[in-house]
Amino acid sequence: MVGRHIEAVIWDFNGTLIDDIDPVVASVNTQLAKRGLPAVTAAKYREVFGFPVEDYYRRLGLEFETETIADLAADFFAEYRPRLKDCALHEGVVEALKRLSSRGMRQFVLSAMEEGMLHSMLEHVGIARFFEGAYGLAHQEGDSKISRGRELLRDYAVDPEAALLVGDTDHDAEVGAALGVRTILVANGHQTEARLRATGSETVATVHELLDRIIQRP
Repeated sequence: MVGRHIEAVIWDFNGTLIDDIDPVVASVNTQLAKRGLPAVTAAKYREVFGFPVEDYYRRLGLEFETETIADLAADFFAEYRPRLKDCALHEGVVEALKRLSSRGMRQFVLSAMEEGMLHSMLEHVGIARFFEGAYGLAHQEGDSKISRGRELLRDYAVDPEAALLVGDTDHDAEVGAALGVRTILVANGHQTEARLRATGSETVATVHELLDRIIQRP
């Protein structure tokens, strides 16, 4: 555990700030139906989702003999993008962003979402003003965020020992470890609490609990 006071919070977007499980599952089930595969429930999805996305698709039964991950990503976003606009922020997110901002903490977003779409969504849900920077990927294929995280730390001169990464997947734990920053995972997103706790990272149930952890602990 890093002992320094937190000066910067780096947030994941999907599943952490915004509650997009329903549109994700609906979009994935449309993909599965097209390919003659059985639908998944939200509970099943949270058991199998992960990075790299290609491995997750294989766990759903998709093969890559005739399709590429780029094909599947484009197909997914054709279904998902229109639904995303109707998603709400998780309960407690706006309060947390305001409280941390009032305490002078720098805040950033690090997402596996395509960067243009990420910026559009931050504006759409009304929270872009809280972030000094927001980094996504250059494509829609949802691979590792580690390289973009390193760029964020470098570009904004963020001290890893005084930073906190907040996410909702085991990949966020991997990113935090690679960047050398403390990580807290919130278990109301894209993976189950059991999977998050298995990473060894601090895990909380809600954003309200997360805020208490940040404010009460160095």
